[in-house]
Amino acid sequence: MVSKQELWARIKEFLRFSRQEATGLLFAIVLTGFIFSFRDWGTDKFDAAFGLQNLLLVIIVAAISIFFRIACQKIYALSQGYNAEFKIWWPGLLIMLIVAFLSLGRLPVILVGTVVSSLMVKQRLGEFRYGFSYKDNAMIAMWGLYGNLIAALLFAIALHSLPQSYFFGKGLVLNLVMAFFSLLPLPQLDGLQIYFGSRTMYYLGIGLVLLAGLLLLTKTTIGLITAVVTGSLIAIVYILISSEK
Repeated sequence: MVSKQELWARIKEFLRFSRQEATGLLFAIVLTGFIFSFRDWGTDKFDAAFGLQNLLLVIIVAAISIFFRIACQKIYALSQGYNAEFKIWWPGLLIMLIVAFLSLGRLPVILVGTVVSSLMVKQRLGEFRYGFSYKDNAMIAMWGLYGNLIAALLFAIALHSLPQSYFFGKGLVLNLVMAFFSLLPLPQLDGLQIYFGSRTMYYLGIGLVLLAGLLLLTKTTIGLITAVVTGSLIAIVYILISSEK
């Protein structure tokens, strides 16, 4: 783990989204927003104005969630001397759309793509086992999951203060769904990188998503407090382990 000063310098110099990444992210965000607002175009009858308002809100939620997820992956990758680039999965977007129409929006699926990591030669000098590490790659993918769970927790805290908020409610569900589907062991998703990098990490990810869903979707005070305490303890343990490296 590099020093905070070195990490900040790498972030300022290398944390970028290429034009190709931005284009893919735009399609992923708009389609995710459309799918998660599919059933919100009116209560008793179709209402275009109401639906467009909800669509815009969910697109904003999707943008925040997806960018935060990938930013977490990119920042962690930089700390380890890797450059992480988002690769969109176009067939995955098509599958999302087909499932949304077939289920009439009842089964939202998120299969937007994965991040691909490459070595940054100068930043890897002096690192243990200088070459490419599958475990490092798995941890980079895992940080996408962490990003979704952190975002879900923040949306849950905001929703607890404003229980009727459509925006925060969608943010909570969207991040949990994104975290769940990202663990599918497919070549175009982060789950396969985690699975082959560390089985322990993969099963830990499944457990964290299930636990977060169980605690946060209850929308109770005790569930939220338990989630915050559990997340804080995990963060403390992670910091202590990382500081020993």
